[in-house]
Amino acid sequence: MKKRIILKGILLTLTFLFLSVSLWGADLLVPEMELITRGYIEDGSLNLGTRGTFDFLIAGGYKFGGRIVLNIESDYLEDLTTDKSLQFKAASITVRDIFSLPVNLSYFTGSIATLCTGDIFPEQFGTERIATRYRGYVYFPEGIRYDGISAVSGTGLAISSTFAENFITTGYIYQDAYLGTGKYSADLHTILNLELIKLEAFIGSSFPMATSGIYRGGLLLFYKTESGGEFLTQIGVPRWDPMKDPFNIDLFYFLFEPRVKLNKFSVILTLFWHPNYYLQSLTNELGSVDINVNFLIGSPEVSPLSGGIENSLKFSTTRDEQFQAFISPYFSAVTSGVLWNFKVNTKVFPFVPENLFEFFVGVKAEF
Repeated sequence: MKKRIILKGILLTLTFLFLSVSLWGADLLVPEMELITRGYIEDGSLNLGTRGTFDFLIAGGYKFGGRIVLNIESDYLEDLTTDKSLQFKAASITVRDIFSLPVNLSYFTGSIATLCTGDIFPEQFGTERIATRYRGYVYFPEGIRYDGISAVSGTGLAISSTFAENFITTGYIYQDAYLGTGKYSADLHTILNLELIKLEAFIGSSFPMATSGIYRGGLLLFYKTESGGEFLTQIGVPRWDPMKDPFNIDLFYFLFEPRVKLNKFSVILTLFWHPNYYLQSLTNELGSVDINVNFLIGSPEVSPLSGGIENSLKFSTTRDEQFQAFISPYFSAVTSGVLWNFKVNTKVFPFVPENLFEFFVGVKAEF
């Protein structure tokens, strides 16, 4: 209780400092606001669970850029017993153009970066969205919520260089929050943005860990043809202990996604292999494979209305139901800066009438 009071005091102090530094012109922004309601049958009754994610960004100044991200996140907003208070997510202070060179130095604490999602390209370069939709709560409502190959979370330093407009390299060295105090990590993250090719890659290690440390690495590659085809792959090893883990396919995070676009009609095939480790922890999903085929009409990014149907096969060696098959119609609509998503999952195998359907209703505000 005492530690919680101290933490809240620190949060309030940091927030006050950022809001009070008028010299840098601090702004309060809401970069993310999303509600997703999941409806499912359990014990013969319809249950609703609403996941909410709200980020509040306090930022200001260019030369000495400061940022604080506060967050409210809950999988069950209706549950009065769960904690839905404002929480600290990340903070950073950045000194730009050190010695008049294109090099930035940041001191950070908290969850600062997710690696190999592809989100960096529209955020940093203003490109179209390239990231897979097969990620996050809608596709993984239970168990591990896969989103990217790895993440940087903890307290440390980041050095970023931008010697070319389309090429960014960032090095991180930090005490790793996923491993706990006294455990440190170092990661090198590179981004290349070309007209038809996008590349994001990282390598990293953690120490002192195991006998000779633990290692990780990953690659995201996106390629767009001039004839309407696209290809995305995410492949990496989230964690490898050379003295303990045989280097085989069990270690790999692997997503393979070819896309065919014909005017307003698209066919997207996604193959996802679950890794043995994710974010420094065992997944207990060894040998699990998902296959998803998405028939899409329109595009949620540019069309006011879009929709389609997905066909999903899930193979697992750890669930009681080792094989599952779903058919999922969905629909999206954009209204005045708000994106509405509707989806119904129909489990066609195994066929259990009382667990036949689940649905999702999502609302995402864009500011």
